[in-house]
Amino acid sequence: MNSTALLYALGTVVTWGLYSVLLHKGSMAMAIPGAPDFLGSRMKSFLFVGVAYLIVGIVGPLIIMKLKGTPWVFPTAGWAWSLVAGLAGAIGAFFLLMALSAGHTPAESKLLPLLVPAIVFSGAPIVNAIVSITKDSLWSRTPPQFYLGILLAGAGAALVMKYRPMAGPAPASATKPEAKAVSAAVAVPASAPVSVSTATARPGGFADVTTRVYFVS
Repeated sequence: MNSTALLYALGTVVTWGLYSVLLHKGSMAMAIPGAPDFLGSRMKSFLFVGVAYLIVGIVGPLIIMKLKGTPWVFPTAGWAWSLVAGLAGAIGAFFLLMALSAGHTPAESKLLPLLVPAIVFSGAPIVNAIVSITKDSLWSRTPPQFYLGILLAGAGAALVMKYRPMAGPAPASATKPEAKAVSAAVAVPASAPVSVSTATARPGGFADVTTRVYFVS
């Protein structure tokens, strides 16, 4: 792979990696306080995804085509398959949004942005590879390492699902130990007056004049 292709591939990794996180955040921010409408919030967010596609997918190519003087000719097979590809991408974005916003509890909703992308981005390359090999009839020339890669990708998704972060108490090392006060009651004879000298009294002690008991902590 040349450096230009690698640069664009890494750009895709970064932008697609941020996509699910930002999409979930936008969907949650669409909610109106006091009037929860989760489905409506998802659709509002997806609407602006369409606006972004309009800007990047239509305005951008038109400008570049104009600057380069590209002929305004669209072969039927070309625009048809491109349209199908766009539909597949848009439907995938819709499914991704619905998956990210399908939490039944607040705790589950916080975990979905971690789990859903792991499933999507480990499974999508497998589907892409299988379809590409089938389309070009390359199964007879597929090395064993390919099947090993599929197993590793599936194992990775399974590990993410099994060992996902769980809400719970903080680790013992992260919490400060609480000082435990030990109180001792010292009985004072009934005939003896209760007298607590500030010079001899222990810090934190007090006298109960009703029971004639001095408490030391």
